[in-house]
Amino acid sequence: MGLKRQHWMMIAAAAVVVVLLALAPRTPAGKAEENAASARVSEDPNSGSTPKAEGPSAAMTSSNPQVSAILGELAAGGPPMQVILKLKDLADKEPGNVEAQWHLGLFSWQTGQYDKAMDRFRKTIALDPKNYPDAYAYLGQAYNSLDSTDKALSMLETYKTLVTDTALLNGADRLIGAIKNKHKH
Repeated sequence: MGLKRQHWMMIAAAAVVVVLLALAPRTPAGKAEENAASARVSEDPNSGSTPKAEGPSAAMTSSNPQVSAILGELAAGGPPMQVILKLKDLADKEPGNVEAQWHLGLFSWQTGQYDKAMDRFRKTIALDPKNYPDAYAYLGQAYNSLDSTDKALSMLETYKTLVTDTALLNGADRLIGAIKNKHKH
């Protein structure tokens, strides 16, 4: 099954939405402390939670020492393909390594390998259904581009239950509204 130009355009638009959501203002002043207890990123380095990042290079961090060392090679200017192959080898040796699965999903998404990204995000969710909310968002966007409306809406609704950031919640609501509106016509 090949993707049509329309699908690629929707995937590209969804990726732009994710970037814009990541850059959007966060929780209103005074609400940050209130939401801190339910934040999605743990400060426990062994928790395996979604990495907290500011900027593109910081997004490639990990609480897993092995994954962190591999990502460090990329940050130091290592050849991207060799770094990704090392990460893939780690994921193959340790299929339960949620951090490796998560980052492989991100790399696949960034390189346009959406079918592989979807597989990795599904594995991430299977291994840790609560601490990687963005996996649901990526899957929702991918399902939407494939016209799997019910799956897209389900993923995005789950995403909304896992995030507390008002900008992210509003963005998810807008995307859900757009999906529902698209399928009314």
